[in-house]
Amino acid sequence: MLTNATITIYNRIPGKKNTFDTWHRTVIRDVHVYVDHKASVGDSGLNSAEVYKIRIPTDVENADQYLPPEEYVKKDNPGDCWTIQIDNHIVLGECDKEIEKPADLTDVRLRHCKVLSWSDNRFGGLPHWRIGGA
Repeated sequence: MLTNATITIYNRIPGKKNTFDTWHRTVIRDVHVYVDHKASVGDSGLNSAEVYKIRIPTDVENADQYLPPEEYVKKDNPGDCWTIQIDNHIVLGECDKEIEKPADLTDVRLRHCKVLSWSDNRFGGLPHWRIGGA
């Protein structure tokens, strides 16, 4: 698989009783990113958006630290583990910013998106995880 980017994925860790959600950051190198610019005409005029298509090959450096979402949420401390879930956030490039909420990413000068869909395609000729975002 052709790779062209590094991403930083922010995984949400649900807060326990009387605590807030926290966000765990993981940098993943050698992924494929494609950004499609969409435009449409609506009642309020021209609408535009960026649609992100990200593929993470299973041979990335930290692929062995991936956990399915149902296992990830059971961990009290994710350590070096990462996952892919709806509503996670991804920054294109290496981002060293720790966040308390997704709105903290608005100051980041790198493109970023929210995960809207994902699939586990670790089979066949090009095993990978596929992420769709906006």
